Amino acid sequence: MNKRIYSLLWLVLSLLWVTCTSTNNEVKTKEKLTAPYEANWESLRKHQTPEWALDAKFGIYASWGAYTQVGAWKDVNNINWGNYYITPYHGFYHSDPDEPRRKAFEKRYGSVLEGNGYKRLCEDFSVEGFDPVAWAALVKKSGAKYAGICTIHHDGYAMWDSEVTPHCAGKTGPKRDILGEILGEIKKQGLKTIATFHHARTYHQFTKHQNNLRKEGMNGADLLDPNMEDYYWFLGGKERFIKNRKALTTEVIDKYKPDILWFDGFSGGGDDFGTEEILAHYFNMGLKEHKDVCVHNKGNFGTNFGIYSYENGAHRPGFVDWPWEDDTPAAVAWCDWPWWYGIEYKKPRDIVVRLADLVARNGGLLLSLNLRPDGSFDQAQIDLLEGIGSWLNVNGEAIYGTRPWVVYAEGHVEPLFYQDANCPIKHHTAYGKEARPIQPDTKKFDASDIRFTARENTLCTIQLDIPRGGKTVVKSLGTATAVSDKNEIKSIELMGYGRVDFTRENSQLVIELPKQLPNNWALAFKIEVKGKWKQRVLEGKNKIIPMQS
Repeated sequence: MNKRIYSLLWLVLSLLWVTCTSTNNEVKTKEKLTAPYEANWESLRKHQTPEWALDAKFGIYASWGAYTQVGAWKDVNNINWGNYYITPYHGFYHSDPDEPRRKAFEKRYGSVLEGNGYKRLCEDFSVEGFDPVAWAALVKKSGAKYAGICTIHHDGYAMWDSEVTPHCAGKTGPKRDILGEILGEIKKQGLKTIATFHHARTYHQFTKHQNNLRKEGMNGADLLDPNMEDYYWFLGGKERFIKNRKALTTEVIDKYKPDILWFDGFSGGGDDFGTEEILAHYFNMGLKEHKDVCVHNKGNFGTNFGIYSYENGAHRPGFVDWPWEDDTPAAVAWCDWPWWYGIEYKKPRDIVVRLADLVARNGGLLLSLNLRPDGSFDQAQIDLLEGIGSWLNVNGEAIYGTRPWVVYAEGHVEPLFYQDANCPIKHHTAYGKEARPIQPDTKKFDASDIRFTARENTLCTIQLDIPRGGKTVVKSLGTATAVSDKNEIKSIELMGYGRVDFTRENSQLVIELPKQLPNNWALAFKIEVKGKWKQRVLEGKNKIIPMQS
């Protein structure tokens, strides 16, 4: 009897101990999850990049706004070099009346010396071709896992219906909540949302223009009119700019709750623009809404924070062991962010092989779309997105949710800087400098280029061109390379086809290809092994990311 009593008592005490321990653990976990972030880097750096953001690999946004209209002004007649069309106000407020953009602007709106300024362009911004439902469906079809729009560019024009400023799409021009409409449709497609902010540059740019206007005696310009401060939120001194920038950014955070914030320009570290407060507000919104949010870092926030973003891959190391992406336009040239009348688009194969190369190197790709002034798409851009999607629909297992393998590439392994193929402008006489280099040069990829990605116990290899002779040769997977603790390949599947025969020699793996291939751009193979795969350990050793100016 005593034994039974002792046993029962022991059971009760054990249950009480487990319950208390469980409760304490729950409390600790809850405190950890809900503790608010503070507006300092010690606190902000505790934020972890969510797994979904590491898995996504491919995202889409768009550089589209009031400025896009200038791209249709053929009397400007200048190639889109150095943000020529995305920042047309540089020309509007130029002291030289024969500057092409000022001349074209005054032809349409009257003299800038009489108060005709950038607001006039914004008032004419019409979006009759904007179809957020079709846009979101096209993005979904492309295979992108997150999407959005350039929320506010260097011009400070907000693409939503803002209560902070009338310099926005909801109050001036289309009088529509463009950001809200597109993010709403993207969410309906089951995708994550991204809002990109470029307005940290606005203060320096327009302060410079104000100083130049005063210097040249152009006192009639609207940027020098104190009454215009009610419209141009970025005028009136640095303190007012900081206050309004924070208000605009937190308005988007609170109103639309995007999954990703992306910052361009001097958004932290270089200027006291309130970025720490904005990020703390954003992360705390995520905690409140139970959202795993993410920040993309274009060199603005120092090292090892968020996801690094390299513009066109410029100055990027061959392998970065911290999460990163390349940010690139859908059009071919270095600075083709907005649409313009001479635009040409990349081909689907260019994006597919670039994406495979970046993912193997531990990165991803953020593609910027080029909408026409009215918000519609050129057919070539539709073809581009549908082509990317057709490949990812079959081969996405080699991209999404993968991590880099011990060997990440063979063939053209090192970064491929170049100034020719996709970057036709080597030098621009008006600027006296060369365009920023771009990498990789996808035209240099051939059948010798193999990229490796891994997931769990499966290795994926992607061949960046179609080989001749009906065989794929992978030098990195010969028996001399231990692919697992048993060093034995069990089977190989060509995605979009099925199992294929192979021969593994000491110095190479030879895969037999079928006569009918699943695509003509890049062949992806899924390789199963016996034993446990060797995995690459990412330690975050990269300490430097170049500041993008």
